[in-house]
Amino acid sequence: MSTYSISISQAPILIEPQPSFQKLLSGTHAFYTQSNYLEATQADFASSTCLPASYTSNTEIKIVRIAKLILSIIIFPIGIYKLIHGLIGKIVVLSSNIKIKTVDEDRSNINLDYDWKYKRITIAIDGYKIDAMIVGKPSTFNNGRWVLASNGNGELYEETLVYDSQFRQILSEIKGNGIVFNYPGVGSSTGLPNRKAMANAYRAMLNFLEDQKIGIGAKEIIGYGHSIGGGVQGDALNEHELKPNVKYVFVKNKTFSNLSTTVSCLLCRPIGFLIWIFGWNIDSVNSSKKIQVPEIIIQTTCEKVDAKEIGDSSNIVCDGPIHAKASLAKALLDDPSCPKDQKTFIGTNKNHNSSFDDVTFLTDKIKQKLL
Repeated sequence: MSTYSISISQAPILIEPQPSFQKLLSGTHAFYTQSNYLEATQADFASSTCLPASYTSNTEIKIVRIAKLILSIIIFPIGIYKLIHGLIGKIVVLSSNIKIKTVDEDRSNINLDYDWKYKRITIAIDGYKIDAMIVGKPSTFNNGRWVLASNGNGELYEETLVYDSQFRQILSEIKGNGIVFNYPGVGSSTGLPNRKAMANAYRAMLNFLEDQKIGIGAKEIIGYGHSIGGGVQGDALNEHELKPNVKYVFVKNKTFSNLSTTVSCLLCRPIGFLIWIFGWNIDSVNSSKKIQVPEIIIQTTCEKVDAKEIGDSSNIVCDGPIHAKASLAKALLDDPSCPKDQKTFIGTNKNHNSSFDDVTFLTDKIKQKLL
């Protein structure tokens, strides 16, 4: 299989320097210029398990992780809490229940005889292996502009690359490259659904993109989170220090204000309470209010337009799973304490899982915010 091993750790450990991943993106060593590109990529796609780690980004030293695990086993209430958290995660993160055979079939259907080039990679974080994919064109791989996509509930990156033409349309419109990944416990990514692990996986992807020495070395990063993916993005940004030499734009497409309120509106309050008490109440509002870089928030409205900028919450409606009063856009627009100078709110007539008819309105906003 075609692999390239790079290692870095956030923990205070000395690690032997490794070559930069950027060498694989352009020039004579570019992965897509190699004579065995198709065969090597097909072999990588055929693996039901993660490939060897391409990049490692730990938030804790290994011995600390092990000590915490032992304590959670010894101290019964902690162990029970974590068990219930994981079991609820199997319900919250619906994509964790999709059979690996289905995921493998979707990956095998990615069209390699096309302008787009793909490289499957593995990002290691705190004992988890996160299955991910790089996608772009030879003409853009070295321009420093990258879109980091975080999936909605029930979604996998394989489905995005096979069935979601809008993702590639966005990349084409902004002349960018993409990186997609599956959360812990989803597809070939290891572990079980866990809120902290999901946020840390996103942070690891950011580290990989931001790393100018042995990572991608991105100059511009557009975070695109759909539904729960916007919540995971917000969770990650609560603890991630953005780099002063990188331009950022974060997009939250039909994201909830918090998960407990969403579940309460969709099902009932007792279940929403369980989401809160067992650590799954992902809060998108507070993280959005704290963010100090441009942000675009998309929400369904009753107006019959594909996309338009909105300035109040009066026309926001239920998009299917997310009730109007549980939407992130309404919570922020109705909050006088929310700093809105760097935020753009887009209303659309599309429901929760539908795409824009034309992505130009969104991509123009992204390009304006990158200026």
